[in-house]
Amino acid sequence: MSSFWPIHALHPDCSRSLVKPLLWVIILCLSVASLSSRAETMTLEDCEADKLVLQPWLSALEDGSGRMDLSAVTALPTTAWEDVTARHLTTTQKSSALWLQLNVRNNAPRECRFWLFPGTAKARDMSLFQREDGAWVAQYAGAHYPLNEWENPIRLPAFPVVLAAQQEQTIYLRMASDLRFSMQPMLLSHDRLLSERMAESLADGVVFGIVLLLVLFSLAAGYILRLPLLFAHAMSVLSYVLLVALIAGYGFVYLWPGNPQLDLILIEITGALTRFLVFVYLRILLMVRKQPALSGYLMTLCQIMIVLVALGNLMLPPGSLLAQAAAELVRLFTVGVLLWVLVTGIRQGLRYGWFVYLVTSLVIIQSLAFLAFHQGLFPVSPYEYSWFSVSTLPGAALLTYTLVSQIALSRRREKQALDDIERLKQTEQERLAHQVDSRTTQLRESLNAQGFLLARISHDLRAPMQGVVSSARQLRQNGVSAQEASRNIERFASQQLELIDELLEFSSSELRQKELMIAPGYLFGFLDDVQLQGRLLAQSNANHFESILSSDLPTLVNADFRRLRQVLVNLLANAAKFTRNGQIRFTVEPGATAAADRVALRFCVEDSGRGVSAVDWERLTRPFGRGDNASGEKGVGLGLFIVKQMLERMGSQLELEKSSLGGAAFSFELLLDPAGEQEVEQSFIESYEASVVDNGSHVLVVDDSPMVRDTLSDLLGGYGYDVVSCEDVDQALESLQNNAFELIICDQSMPGKSGWVLLEQVRRRWPQLQMMLYSGIPPRRPEQLAPSIDFDSYLLKPATSGDLLGQVRHLLHSHSREPARNKRRSV
Repeated sequence: MSSFWPIHALHPDCSRSLVKPLLWVIILCLSVASLSSRAETMTLEDCEADKLVLQPWLSALEDGSGRMDLSAVTALPTTAWEDVTARHLTTTQKSSALWLQLNVRNNAPRECRFWLFPGTAKARDMSLFQREDGAWVAQYAGAHYPLNEWENPIRLPAFPVVLAAQQEQTIYLRMASDLRFSMQPMLLSHDRLLSERMAESLADGVVFGIVLLLVLFSLAAGYILRLPLLFAHAMSVLSYVLLVALIAGYGFVYLWPGNPQLDLILIEITGALTRFLVFVYLRILLMVRKQPALSGYLMTLCQIMIVLVALGNLMLPPGSLLAQAAAELVRLFTVGVLLWVLVTGIRQGLRYGWFVYLVTSLVIIQSLAFLAFHQGLFPVSPYEYSWFSVSTLPGAALLTYTLVSQIALSRRREKQALDDIERLKQTEQERLAHQVDSRTTQLRESLNAQGFLLARISHDLRAPMQGVVSSARQLRQNGVSAQEASRNIERFASQQLELIDELLEFSSSELRQKELMIAPGYLFGFLDDVQLQGRLLAQSNANHFESILSSDLPTLVNADFRRLRQVLVNLLANAAKFTRNGQIRFTVEPGATAAADRVALRFCVEDSGRGVSAVDWERLTRPFGRGDNASGEKGVGLGLFIVKQMLERMGSQLELEKSSLGGAAFSFELLLDPAGEQEVEQSFIESYEASVVDNGSHVLVVDDSPMVRDTLSDLLGGYGYDVVSCEDVDQALESLQNNAFELIICDQSMPGKSGWVLLEQVRRRWPQLQMMLYSGIPPRRPEQLAPSIDFDSYLLKPATSGDLLGQVRHLLHSHSREPARNKRRSV
């Protein structure tokens, strides 16, 4: 019944004292017989003993206050000590301490080594004193001390004892605890100690495993089947299992080894929680809700008193007589309340089964037995350490019966409910048919109203957005150079906003990086923006900027482009800062790391500046670290640290080499997944500002990607252009035969024939027609193509709407076509 009454939770051996009265009779007889003997010196003839129970050779001294130290104990006369009996091996007050004295002589010709095993799981303050080299040496164990102060920091502690050859030695063992405990000191060999610990751990594992499995199944069944009695019973057993585990030292040894006070508080709280949950279970079992209100008030008062006693134990000093008296009064009161509630239920005609009488009787008997134990009427078994976890099995057995009976009750209720449902089924079907017709009509009307509402909201949203777009277009009214400058300002302003967003993310997460935002994108378009910013940074100190992009780079990859841009811009800014009137080189090429279905890219930023020494390199990769040669430059030393952190999140690392230009070369490799053009979200940032809409110029779009064709058609069509789209060169030539166009926007790489084939055909047959190359890679001109044949303009994907519409408008309003090399953007 250990799981039903919380007093047992504080000392589970009380239940075993009632189950095995014959055992106590034997112990009592042994205690009386021991009064006729006196403790003698223990003599060892050899060191081969496996296990020695020390009770016959021990002398005991009871320290009622628990404040005596070793010097006070050793100064006492011999008459102050008495032979150890079963009564001494069981504490009755929390504040008391027990001193045990052992005189042992080693007659063996060699030194003997044993382990003194106190034989208790509850003693929280254990101290062993023995002489070494003429001085007393102390060893400590128990949850009263942090685990690192134990001589042997293992659960179920033991003290190493060294007995010198042909010498007699006196050993003192002090035992105290905030919890009442029983013990049986023994001398064990090393192998026997391991055996005892393994047996106890194995027993705990088996018992806890079986009980917890039963408890978890009962909790799940009680929750799913809505059986409050089963759920409350399982919770009380679970709480008691946790209490046993805490008292046995599992929490202190494995979870909070440096906090003894926390362990004691948790034991007290768990004990109170167990008692509280037991009363919750008893309320349901005794059907208190069907009794007069007074029964419910009394049960609630018991639960409140349990909580108050626990708070008193936590706030009052250990061993307080007031707390002990209050706990015993509460126990007597709860026994009376249970008897009252049981008798009241019987008088009310409630149908109690045999299980109700059994549980209530066990709780009452256990409470009375615990009170008798406190009064010293009988001792407890001194072998509690061996099978302490077994005290959970009686509660588990009762829980098993509750589980079976409650599931059977649930099955009966389910059968009755199915019968009721069958009787109402016919009527319910007719009602549901009528309701379905009514709901269908209401749903149709609701969908029509919703569609109208969405259309009205979309119309209302266009008016303010058109005003915003018109205001933004007024910036580009002063020629091509002003437009180019405004596009650059806009591009960098967007990047600045990204950085501000990144700073907000940092501040909200205490400067820790967020998850990588992997997305597909055009690699060359991204590198074009990076090298443009690098060129502007290099010009700040009159440096020459050189960009080398390998021709065999992939067109599209999956990457976190925002953080990759921050990495590259940081490296370029560092190179520009520490290089004056020199050279900066930005290189991107395939990497050497091979990986299946992945692309390796190597990025490198070189300069001809001051360089970085090996001593400075380690300092620069730490926060706020600066090199010796950077004393005259502005900055706080976070650039390379941020780069290092970001690259680690990307699975790469920053490397430093000596540059061929004379300065430093920073490089890293990334493994990226290739992407397809259909994965890229084809959308434009609305950044074009125009005062008028085109009057219907005809534009032909040629691209093998449907998303690109649709996006270009929507963008140009919104500004008044008449757009026709084709998916390959053959369709484009057929459209040119049948229609007149002013401009062709063409992709470079397409299945079958490339954009250069279309360019050659157009230049031969329609030489005045304007052509723009809109591709994800820089122009790759065929060798056999004539030098005079070239596109009028080109843009890298993805372009902003401002760049695209600006080029379209410029080409359409050109009266004569200039040489292509004067109109192209260089990469």
